[in-house]
Amino acid sequence: MKKVKLGAKFLFLLFLINITFAAIPYYTYIYNERRRPVPSLPGFEPEKIISGDVLGLDSGFSAPEDLFIDKTNGDIYIADTGNNRIVVIDKNYRLKEIIDKFVNNSKEYTFNAPTGLFITRDGKIYIADSKNSRVIVLNKDRSLDFIIGRPVGDVIKSDFVYVPKKVAVDNLGRVYVVAENVVEGLIQFSPTGNFERFFGSNRVEVNPIELFWRRVLTRKQRAQMVLFIPIEYRNVTADKDGFIYGCVRAWYDQIKRLNALGDNIIKQEGRTGNMYGDLYFGFTVRGEIVDIAVDNSENLYVLDGRVGRIFVYNTLGDFLFVAGDIGNQLGTFQYPTAIDVYGDKVFVLDENKGTITVFKPTYFGDLVLQANSYYVQGYYGKAAEIWKEVVKLDANYDLAYIGLGKNFLHEEKYKEAMINFRLGFYPNGYSKALRGFRIEYMRKNFAKIMNSIIILILIIYLTIKYFGKSFKRSYEKFSKIHPLFDTVMFVFYVILHPFDGFYELRRKKESLKASLILLGFIIFSFIVKRIMTAFHFNPYRPEELNIFLEVGRVLIPILAWVVINWSVTTIMDGKAKMKEIFIMTVYSIFPLALLYLPQTLLSHIFTLDEAAFYYLFDTVGSLWALWVIFAGMMELQEYSLSKAIGTSLVTLAGIIFAMFIGMVFFATIQQFIRFVYMIYLEIKYMLG
Repeated sequence: MKKVKLGAKFLFLLFLINITFAAIPYYTYIYNERRRPVPSLPGFEPEKIISGDVLGLDSGFSAPEDLFIDKTNGDIYIADTGNNRIVVIDKNYRLKEIIDKFVNNSKEYTFNAPTGLFITRDGKIYIADSKNSRVIVLNKDRSLDFIIGRPVGDVIKSDFVYVPKKVAVDNLGRVYVVAENVVEGLIQFSPTGNFERFFGSNRVEVNPIELFWRRVLTRKQRAQMVLFIPIEYRNVTADKDGFIYGCVRAWYDQIKRLNALGDNIIKQEGRTGNMYGDLYFGFTVRGEIVDIAVDNSENLYVLDGRVGRIFVYNTLGDFLFVAGDIGNQLGTFQYPTAIDVYGDKVFVLDENKGTITVFKPTYFGDLVLQANSYYVQGYYGKAAEIWKEVVKLDANYDLAYIGLGKNFLHEEKYKEAMINFRLGFYPNGYSKALRGFRIEYMRKNFAKIMNSIIILILIIYLTIKYFGKSFKRSYEKFSKIHPLFDTVMFVFYVILHPFDGFYELRRKKESLKASLILLGFIIFSFIVKRIMTAFHFNPYRPEELNIFLEVGRVLIPILAWVVINWSVTTIMDGKAKMKEIFIMTVYSIFPLALLYLPQTLLSHIFTLDEAAFYYLFDTVGSLWALWVIFAGMMELQEYSLSKAIGTSLVTLAGIIFAMFIGMVFFATIQQFIRFVYMIYLEIKYMLG
């Protein structure tokens, strides 16, 4: 009866979760091991919208550009840029005060387009007063502390136009300013407002196409091109430990965590690596990261203004959630421009709407954040209990499996760890668990393994000694009766003695049939490797493999090589027929396929630390196959080695060209089919 009640409660909970998630107006996802989006439960849901009307302001927010939350009391500060003021609301979302002026030497001054805010733990307010070219520092009682004006120094150009946009302060009181059109990095000021240096300079981002043109154009033409210059910062903030975070407009490394030397020390251990925001086929979509925030667990909240989404990463770089989109519903934006975090809630400022959207964690999100907090601190046991609940709710959430795997690894339950790392597609963890499992297995079964090896060697020795000659006579007799079998087995002679082997193979009548049988073995070997190679050496999901596609991956290159090589060698006085080239190609590839079988078996024994031994099979097999194919071309075509290599290179070029033509052809066919389909829809619409 208790089990029935528990089951009913669980189903009711899932029902409530589904109702809640159905109301969320944006698509939520995570990235799989190929960096492609897969559906996932939302981690955050919109709670409410705060606008000027709700606060009772005489005029609503006008193009607000920044938002910052005082972590000591939860007060929310908004840089109401268009209205030249700072609006402060308390943690209960009630208007607290409006700061639109300050007193300096008994004279009142106002702001002109304030675009950046930062509040220190002692209550000081730093305001980037952009059009007045200054940073205003106010005390907790709103009295003026000091003003940071235009930086002065030997590295500052005389015609430098200072437009401060964003500001942040570290725990030592040093001030970091993002200024318009400054590509040298953040402008660092001392705690008293004196210019010190440019901090955290960005690398020059080079476009490979432009680099090519710069090498081929004349000096005059190059002078007319845009110069390669470093990318500028878009925003800046500081975490609770005083580390400075900055974001830039770039394809990768858009987020930086800077130490005192200005070096980027952000961890990028997650599968998205050094790319933040939306990915498309493993590459960053050109979004526009406009702001970043860091919570007390050092989770990173990244706001992309162009696509209207919030991306959440943990301190290790693992992607946790996505929320938001472009639109007019609750939880969507027109142009979000600032983000901050307080407690477990996320606050996003929309410049176009003039509103603040408050997000709170969903039940699923709360579980992930709790588990993640334990996980990044190394408390894998505590995290594991929560990860189990996460997996029940979302089987796509790979980080949960990784967390469970690390807990089992910590507990030295290596088999269970391997299973979970496999489910979470985490090769490094799987490899570590395999090493532990291997050591444990050898420790328990060493005597049995050694005894089995000795017995096996003894059996082989006795079999050869007493039955070797009779077996050899039977084999020779069977080969004479069955010439096809003899021709198939002749492959071992060919790959060891290619010149003599191909000379004799040319005169065997069953060579074509034998090559077809060997081709079947090659296809089988390639498929076995794809399906049965151990997970940490195999980037493919076996359950997603298409057998017909795998057969095509073997057949198409072989047939392309045969046809194009025959075409090339015919022009270059080659003697071999197309059939002979096909037979030669199949026999030459056999060494690679033969080595794939032990390689696949040993992949379940080797760890990633021993990957060199695993890939040695590929290297030896490839070199072996190349040598046999060159020897075959020299023997059958009556070429020298240099001519055989030359024709091979021309053949490869021909294959690449044929692939290009094929892609163009299929793209044209696809466009034609689409065109015909659109005409069909138009006619159907007109008639219907």
